[in-house]
Amino acid sequence: ESKSELELKTVWRLRAGLEKKFTKGHPWVFSNDLDQSPKGLPPGAIVELRDSRDGFLAIGYGNPSTLIAFRTLTRTPTSSLRDLMAAKFQAAAQIRAASGVDRYSHRLVFGEADGIPGIIVDRYLITDSSGEATAQVFVVQSSTAGGDRILPDVEAAIATFKNRNHAFEGRGEKLPLAIVIAQDSSARAIEGLTKLPRSVRGSIPSFDAKRATIAVQCGDSASSKEPALYDVDFIDGQKTGFFLDQRLNVRLAWTAVTEVAKRRAEEKKDLRVLDLFTYVGQWSVQISKASARAGTRAEITMADASTTALEFAKHNAERVLAKADVRKMDILAEISQLPVGGYDVVICDPPAFIKKKKDAPTGRAAYVKLNREAIKRVSPGGVFVSCSCSGLMTDEEFVEVLADARKASGREIVWLSHGGHGEDHPYRSEFPQGRYLKGWIGIVL
Repeated sequence: ESKSELELKTVWRLRAGLEKKFTKGHPWVFSNDLDQSPKGLPPGAIVELRDSRDGFLAIGYGNPSTLIAFRTLTRTPTSSLRDLMAAKFQAAAQIRAASGVDRYSHRLVFGEADGIPGIIVDRYLITDSSGEATAQVFVVQSSTAGGDRILPDVEAAIATFKNRNHAFEGRGEKLPLAIVIAQDSSARAIEGLTKLPRSVRGSIPSFDAKRATIAVQCGDSASSKEPALYDVDFIDGQKTGFFLDQRLNVRLAWTAVTEVAKRRAEEKKDLRVLDLFTYVGQWSVQISKASARAGTRAEITMADASTTALEFAKHNAERVLAKADVRKMDILAEISQLPVGGYDVVICDPPAFIKKKKDAPTGRAAYVKLNREAIKRVSPGGVFVSCSCSGLMTDEEFVEVLADARKASGREIVWLSHGGHGEDHPYRSEFPQGRYLKGWIGIVL
């Protein structure tokens, strides 16, 4: 049980003089910050951290096999992980409620930002084809040994949380629930962990985890009651089945896209859109809804390397009456085949090109090339959206990438706004590693 595990926890101590660094709030302790070798401890075991004078500092979990030896769960003494997880879930829910992002599908737990390192929990509102809420699915992603160890306590917290009236406009406690356990993140390799098949806990009538319809906040405003619907795959899909982190960037791009769509409507023409790395068509659906409200149809070219993703994307876009042309392609190698100046809106939202520090030079070059070619595809006066989810690339470095790409394209861009991950992906100033997504929206001249 959690309590007995806490009673038997290992004690580690910081090296003298490092207490001030830790008390500034960063949740990690590196192995060379400890006054003894962490070797011999099972990865993910519960550890009590003390200062060099044996004073209590924190409880967390340790891993003797990685540079990040200790990850903080709490800086207050506790005897029950289960009670701790329940309290953290309630606090996380209050944070989401403060910005209203919990009306539809949202990220409920964001690792260190919510004090649960190595754990991500996305909460999805499941609907039928008409958009009527039918169920809720919690996808729990564990990327560390410590995350694996506390999974039973996380599941217990979800069960407790479900019995309280949170989110989905008061419908949450009435909706049947399923939990998808995802232990297949590539980050697990750093912790010496293998990838495991996903599993589904709970029972929802007529629920298919490989194809379910989710409701996501529409991009026009935080209070919209007309969500965007997407079919997603919780078992074999990327991340947790969807990329909920683009909420803010979609909202920032909405007005600019709408204005261009209005111009096309006056010309009695469709809005031409290029959605690069479309996955299940997140941007395409949102742009199609904006275009429809402006009085014209979206004609969308959706490009991706995955045939399965494109099948989902085409279905999702056509549900909002877009004209969908899907192209399976190696985008970085084949983008030059797409027409120059052929699109009113171009979305450039690639996967992370820089996953390790050694990837930085080649990853940067790839970002420059991709954005250079994507900018060329925008028609004069059109909208360009560029994103990067490489956490190892700073905001300033991405701005330099965009400047180099703009110059190489021979075009001019006026940047209207820049964003990042949305309000359901909060971050702490003492933990800059929690910020990873960059998004820029501009007009190409």
